[in-house]
Amino acid sequence: MSTYRLSTQQQPQRSFEIRSLDEVRPMAWLRQGLEDFKAEPLWSTVYGAAVAGLGGLFAYLASGADAFFLVPFLFSGFLVVTPMLSLGLMAKAKLRETGRAHDAGALRRLLAMNRSSTAMMGIFLVLVFVNWIMVSNLVYGGVFHQVTTGIERVQPLPVMFTESLPFLLIYGGIAIALAAFVFRIVAFSIPMMLDQKVDAFNAAFASWKAVGENRKPMSLWASIIAALCTLGFLTFFVGLVFVIPWLGYASWHAYRDTMEANQDS
Repeated sequence: MSTYRLSTQQQPQRSFEIRSLDEVRPMAWLRQGLEDFKAEPLWSTVYGAAVAGLGGLFAYLASGADAFFLVPFLFSGFLVVTPMLSLGLMAKAKLRETGRAHDAGALRRLLAMNRSSTAMMGIFLVLVFVNWIMVSNLVYGGVFHQVTTGIERVQPLPVMFTESLPFLLIYGGIAIALAAFVFRIVAFSIPMMLDQKVDAFNAAFASWKAVGENRKPMSLWASIIAALCTLGFLTFFVGLVFVIPWLGYASWHAYRDTMEANQDS
């Protein structure tokens, strides 16, 4: 167990304890997330459908703009902004712990408590998402020397990887590095800002430290998230209706299991 102390002038200076997690601890978060889903099936399904619909809208707009070649890259880029889109799910999970899951006023106050910090994190993730699409386009065009314009030319990323080793190495390497960077920043920062009055920078640094100190369980957690979201994409976003709320709830329990706020003098 270690401690992350907030870099502020506030006295007493607050700190967060970071627990050491068991390697298979993410499986418990999945069970807890599933319990939350079962407790709020209608609300969860509607929320998941809204997020899945947004992902489908991205794909539709890309096809409408005669930019089918972007569709495979939208799948991976969508994962970048999904944590912010799950903010309401995390808030619901927190309220359920205190028996106020159906208190709409409490939900609004909770989401507004740290509005400026969460907005800053949201802007950061949107910028990452936009730049990721641009980089994907550049890498694709640079390796294949073409821009596909018809839906018949759209192929899943694994198929593209088998067609070009340079594309696999370049695109895959950039994707893994970016995914690891973003995951370390957002894994705990978003639920942390929902739980405590803390700025986006301190939340990001705390998340970075917590993930780094629990590499094995957090690597498993990242793999689970990627696998479940991939299954959601393979069902043409329908599976995300269930996956998004499940992972959103589980992400709150991951934070609660890993970090705990205290007061130091």
